[in-house]
Parts: sequence; C-alpha cells; structure tokens
Amino acid sequence: MITSKDFYEGFQADYFAYKQLRLRNELEEFKKKPPLLSQKIFDYSEIDHLRSIKIDIRQTYFQAIETVFELIFSLKPKNGVIDDEQILQNIIKRKSHYEEIRMFAKEARGLDFLDEDLVLNNETKINCLQYIFFGFLNQELGDKLQGSLLAIRKLLKILALDIYERGEYNSYKHGFRVFTFAKIFSLHHHDTGEEAIKFDISDSISYYSEEEKTGKIEIVTRLFDPERDCKLTIHCNNLISNIIMLRRASYGKNPVTIGVVNFNLETIESSAKHNVKVQDLRFSSTPIAKSKIDKGRP
Repeated sequence: MITSKDFYEGFQADYFAYKQLRLRNELEEFKKKPPLLSQKIFDYSEIDHLRSIKIDIRQTYFQAIETVFELIFSLKPKNGVIDDEQILQNIIKRKSHYEEIRMFAKEARGLDFLDEDLVLNNETKINCLQYIFFGFLNQELGDKLQGSLLAIRKLLKILALDIYERGEYNSYKHGFRVFTFAKIFSLHHHDTGEEAIKFDISDSISYYSEEEKTGKIEIVTRLFDPERDCKLTIHCNNLISNIIMLRRASYGKNPVTIGVVNFNLETIESSAKHNVKVQDLRFSSTPIAKSKIDKGRP
C-alpha cells in the first residue's frame, strides 16, 4: 500500500533545480560553441536549436509554478486543520483553483487560507503559510522567519501573475502551438510617419487565441527572458523543497539534518525583474458581426 511517507520520501524535491541548471549550462555552452547536429537533423538551424533551449527553460518555469500551487492546494486546511497524511489523495483530485490564483494575482482576495491560524492538538496556533513552508521551526529560524514569510508572499504573487493567464503555458503543453511571428516592433508618428521607437523582438515566441463569444482573435508575443525564468524557477524549487523535506524528516525515527531555505525579499524582487526592454505584445482584432454589417447597408 502506497502511503504519504512513500510520497514524501520518493518525491524529487530538487527536480526543477537540476533541470533548469542543466538547461542554463546548455545555453551558455551553446553560445561558446554550437553543437554539431547538422548531420542528425534535416534542415538543421542553430537559431531554432537555441530557441528550443529557451522554450524548454520557459516551460520548466511554468511547470515549477504549477507544482508549487498544486502542493499548496493539496495541503489546504479543512476546518482549520492541515492533514499532511492526505497529500496523495488530495494531489490527484481535479482542482479548479486557477480562478483563486487569478484573484490572488489581481489582489482581489484569493489564497485567503494562507492567512488562517491553524489550531493543533495541543491547542498551539500556527499560521498556515508558516506551517506549509517552515513547519514548527520558529526557534531555529528566529528573526529570519517573518522576513522569509513576507518574501514568500511576494514570490507567490509574482508566480500567480506569471501563470494565471494560461494561454502561453497551454500553447506549450497542448500540441505545441507556439511559433515565431515578428522580428521588429516599431511605433511611428501619426502625422509624419516618422519612426518614433523601435524594438528588436526576433528573440521571441508567439501564440494565437480566439474568444468564442466575441470572435476576438489575438496573437501574443513574449520575448525570451531565460535569466529571469531560471532564477524564479530556483525559488520555486526551494519552496517545493521546504514543503517536501520538512515532511520527509518528520517520518524519521532518529534526528536528521535537512536543508531549509530562507527567503529574502530583495533577492525575490531582483530575480523578478525583466531583462528585456519590451514584453507581452498583443496584436488583436474583433470581426464585426454580419448582422451589424447588414444594418449599416443602404
């Protein structure tokens, strides 16, 4: 019989760190000397190869975010109680929590349970956010605890903002529907037509979406920012590691030493800064309904 102990002990707590560090190393090595794959891939392109690494880094970041929130919602308290033993049953349940993540991202409540105080069997109270990521390490962390909790709240908000619109992530996951769309984005003066501003957006990926009700179509272009993706993935990895390792240690009969990560607000904010000049370009149009066209005819 598989138990929660098996889950915590067998979970790859640092999977995303291993993968992202490997991809980042591959990216750096590629810049020094592109690998020789021309004989193995028909119509080999170094540009496409480089782009594929950046896409993998981007997808890994999204998957890391998703894993963080999956674990958080699987430990969501019921009637003021978190049951770590129910992690397996909870994590496989279909959870519609993206609306709550969207609300949290937009500062309209959401994830309110993280602010709850949990009451334990000995009537001790502990904040839910603290319990999920630090357990009972109050004395061990000392003055660093409150700073870490503040930084985690900021980090979760950043992660929620990056994933609550599912379009890009779904375009990677479901049939790989991303494509390159534009190389230059420029704005011109209305009167003279003279170019006012110009951005190189060739190092980017785009995806297409359409609203069923309005017929609005949209092409969203995102410039690659692998440095930011990698840094934030490592922070996600550390959140996951704290959740898993604390609970893994609780099953040990003898005292064990585990690594618990403290979080720093300045480091989080620095990691979240974009390293590209322009981001999230949207080209959209909404077709005029046929009935409206007919009404406008003489």
